[in-house]
Amino acid sequence: MPALTVSAAVMPAQAIQSHSAREYPGEQTFRLSAQPPVPHFTATRTGNVILLPGLFRERRELTKAYILRLKTENILQNHLLEAGVRIDRPYEDMHQGWESPHCQLRGHFAGHWLSAAAQFAALDRDPFLAARVQGAVQELKRCQHLNHGKWVGSIPEKYFAVLVDKRPIWSPQYTLHKTMMGLFDAWRFTRDPEALAVLKNSADWFYTWTEINIRDGRGAAVYGGECAGMLELWADLYDTTRDERYLRLAARYAMPDLFRDLLAGGDPLSNDHANASIPWIHGAARLYEITGDTRYREIVETFWKQAVEKRGMFATTGNNAGEFWIPSQQFGRFLGSRTQEHCTVYNMIRVAQFLLRWTGEARYAAYIERALYNGVLAQQNPHTGMIAYFLPLQPGAKKVWGSERHDFWCCHGTLVQAQAMYEELIYQHSADGVAITQFIPSQLVFGDEGQQIRITQKNDDRAAIANFSADGETTRFALALTIFTDQPTRWTLRIRQPAWAVETGAVIIDGAAVEARVSKNGFIEIDRTWSGSTIVNVSFAKRITREPLPGDPQRFALLDGPIVLAAIGNIEPALDAGSSLVPQYEHQYIEGRDWQSGHYSLRTQQGSFSLKPLHEIADENYCVYFHSNE
Repeated sequence: MPALTVSAAVMPAQAIQSHSAREYPGEQTFRLSAQPPVPHFTATRTGNVILLPGLFRERRELTKAYILRLKTENILQNHLLEAGVRIDRPYEDMHQGWESPHCQLRGHFAGHWLSAAAQFAALDRDPFLAARVQGAVQELKRCQHLNHGKWVGSIPEKYFAVLVDKRPIWSPQYTLHKTMMGLFDAWRFTRDPEALAVLKNSADWFYTWTEINIRDGRGAAVYGGECAGMLELWADLYDTTRDERYLRLAARYAMPDLFRDLLAGGDPLSNDHANASIPWIHGAARLYEITGDTRYREIVETFWKQAVEKRGMFATTGNNAGEFWIPSQQFGRFLGSRTQEHCTVYNMIRVAQFLLRWTGEARYAAYIERALYNGVLAQQNPHTGMIAYFLPLQPGAKKVWGSERHDFWCCHGTLVQAQAMYEELIYQHSADGVAITQFIPSQLVFGDEGQQIRITQKNDDRAAIANFSADGETTRFALALTIFTDQPTRWTLRIRQPAWAVETGAVIIDGAAVEARVSKNGFIEIDRTWSGSTIVNVSFAKRITREPLPGDPQRFALLDGPIVLAAIGNIEPALDAGSSLVPQYEHQYIEGRDWQSGHYSLRTQQGSFSLKPLHEIADENYCVYFHSNE
């Protein structure tokens, strides 16, 4: 399957029009429900969660600092050029790579930056960053005015004529979507009315463009140009404004071949472009949420079964090579330097988050946890904060890091957005309480003044160290919660029972052990009247586990809880009955993250190997997969 070796950076544009319509299916008629679906969980409000010192706080601060270092005039350079604004800066002072003025994808990063900056501004209540977002929106408004009131793109309108004519062009709808997504997020997170106004004007352009092409028998163009993100955008815009035109725009984008194939029970993914398909699923999820049309929930759930459950995955959660979906259970054939594109990790986390909210099932949070450590963190340089487009998984792999201003791959964009999403993943609200779905040091505050509830979550690192077993095979992750309520209130605290835990977590409340029971959805539930300050300690036993590589049962990864361990060096270790793992305790205590930082010495007949979490590796050669001599 030679397509699996092709990168989007050099791929012919027509090759990534994934899941376009073989023929235009027509505008869809939604089966509107009188009542929108009621999710099991709802997300916490932006700004109600703060990260405490620890690994995730360190990494997100690297990204926020990067966002602040970039100059608005460079971020918007291509939008300004397209609007006819003269730029006198030397070329070498401008953004390069995929943001270079000659690249057909130029301007895509600006939308990612705007989305991430707006979210950081809201999360941190940061007036300086909010002002930068507002300034960027004003510049886009200026560009739109200079382009006669509708077009706000960083690329020429004629790119869409090229698309309609079926000539090669690199993803114009993808590029425009990023700008419009950024405007929507500027509205969503900072409530900038100008952002919504500019977005609506741009949506008017798309309404006219789609209408003309459908009328003239060229409706298939609507599904061209890697347009998958548009469906979610139109659904969000309709949900925000209740303007029927945006629901009609969604109807025009609402039945790509991907959806029809999934509903028919086929496998439309194998050997197809991964990141051109996943955003379609975000759109289907939002359509289900705003219309209640159960076809779209079926599409999301069937996609998950096809993409993850039947297909399998690398231990890191990746399931693509060279940006294309790996055929079901054939991962052993695709260990290489171009496995696991970062964009797909970010977008699959978003799919899992939809399913977690709808079902309340902990298995989706478990997937997110694995993807966070071994994708989002593993593909971010722990020192510079920069991105690795792919996560290499072949023996002796080495990560390739992007630069701050000279690459701007698509994954630069999902890097800055992924680092702004941690707070929304940690806690979920339900009708009768709060669930802790990710174990990240943080604080949640919710409720009205005088009736607030505050939950502080920390990793109880010293307790974990004290509970190493004598033989070193079993370690413990210990969680410390402080819960304070202004008024006595009865509600249920749910704590995810990790899939990697050896047994049900041990729970101690204010020094007294209590019986822990796990619900059918995978959560320890504590239903009580909470009053004043309460200390809840929970510990989970864990041990190193082997996870076979689908399609190559002689190869396996080693995981410490959710953390993939990598052997430092170029040699793929061979394990046999005499091999042993010895914990290296001197690495254990770093406040807020030491349970995530287990280091081990692996002793084999080949010699000794140093093992460390994959997300800590920057420039060393490493091996994620081991093989058995047994």
